Amino acid sequence: MADWAPALALTAFAQLNLRFGLDNSSVFGPPALAAALTVVVTAVLALRRRFPFTTIGTVAAAMALPEVATTLTITLWGDLVPLLVAVYSVARHADRLRATAGLVLAGAAVAFVMLRIPVLGTPGNVPFTAVPIVGLFVLGRVLRQRAAKAHALAENARELEQERGAQIERAIADERARIARELHDLVAHSVSVMVVQAGAAEDLLDRDPAAAREPLGVVQETGRQAVQELSTMLGLLRRPPGPVDLAPQPDEAAIPALVERMRSSGLRIEARIEDLPPLPPGIGLALYRVVQEGLTNALKHAPSGAAILEMTADPSNVVATILTEQATRSPATLGTGNGLVGIRERVAVHGGTMEAGPTVAGGFRLRVALPLGDR
Repeated sequence: MADWAPALALTAFAQLNLRFGLDNSSVFGPPALAAALTVVVTAVLALRRRFPFTTIGTVAAAMALPEVATTLTITLWGDLVPLLVAVYSVARHADRLRATAGLVLAGAAVAFVMLRIPVLGTPGNVPFTAVPIVGLFVLGRVLRQRAAKAHALAENARELEQERGAQIERAIADERARIARELHDLVAHSVSVMVVQAGAAEDLLDRDPAAAREPLGVVQETGRQAVQELSTMLGLLRRPPGPVDLAPQPDEAAIPALVERMRSSGLRIEARIEDLPPLPPGIGLALYRVVQEGLTNALKHAPSGAAILEMTADPSNVVATILTEQATRSPATLGTGNGLVGIRERVAVHGGTMEAGPTVAGGFRLRVALPLGDR
């Protein structure tokens, strides 16, 4: 309707103008033929946006070609106005080559009509016709360029929005992975301690029920701490944004207490910890999680053996090595769980290195080096 309604309205008005001479145009040739050609020139404007070059070609041909055989009436509303609309449309909606060709067709049609009808080819009519044609053509090209720029900006904004959405999805995935690692570290450590202590209590129930109280107490205390930490973490995930009370993340200063807890769980640990320089919070947390995972694996895989923990530091790195002796599982199956995957990712985030694998003696060795440089 937006294309057809104006074209049909102009067609009707052009017929009235042709019948009653509203614009005082000079009358030439058969009225029926002039009326038919006026219908073609005005009605074809309904196609001006979809087929702009075809539209201006039809308008120019309907105006000029009949003048070869006879002289027909040329009116303002039935010929010149449709020609101006067609010139603007081809400049606005066609590419540069077709727009230029359309302008040439319009100019040729006007020149031919002026030559065939001398009363129209007066010096005053030349600028009256040429100036609007050129002006509308320039206006159409300017608006087309502005529309192209606006489209490019909209497309760029859409791409930026898509990229922003992808970044948000990556951030969500990274955060989920971080939370999964934290939950794994917490659950794996606590459950491993509880399983080992429950097994020890089971062994002592028949022989020395009183002695079984100690490992059962460790199970109870470890379970209580695990539930508390899980509640804190899951509550934080469910809690709406706002200020919350949080405990500080563990760091290298908490490692001696971790070692004592693992010793109380039954793991024999030889700790060789040097005085470490102040570590960045991220490095301290990563170091704590590495030691926690390494000692938990030692408790799971070699509860009857011993573990050696070495921590050293130089100006560029802090190094933690955990050596487990007499693993009860096959060395070929050690080091394939999610815990070591989480350690590897933590170390990679800080640009460190990790080595993990079975030893010749049947144990397992984990070595992690974290850089101390300003990253």
